[in-house]
Amino acid sequence: MAKVLVNFQDDFLQEIDKIAELEHRTRSSLIREALRRYLSQFKTESIQQQKETDTPSKVPTNKIIYPVSKAS
Repeated sequence: MAKVLVNFQDDFLQEIDKIAELEHRTRSSLIREALRRYLSQFKTESIQQQKETDTPSKVPTNKIIYPVSKAS
């Protein structure tokens, strides 16, 4: 397993440590789980965006559409 050095603001790290203590786990374990969840959500959202991009939002037509102007 590789080690990574990450900098956190002191108050943010204190929040992480509180949650880790409440859950009886290590700081590293909590951060790994948070990143796993983030990556999973990112992949899910990326797949959803790809599906939306691949699906045409408008049905192609050969009709000419003219703008509507307001009557004076």
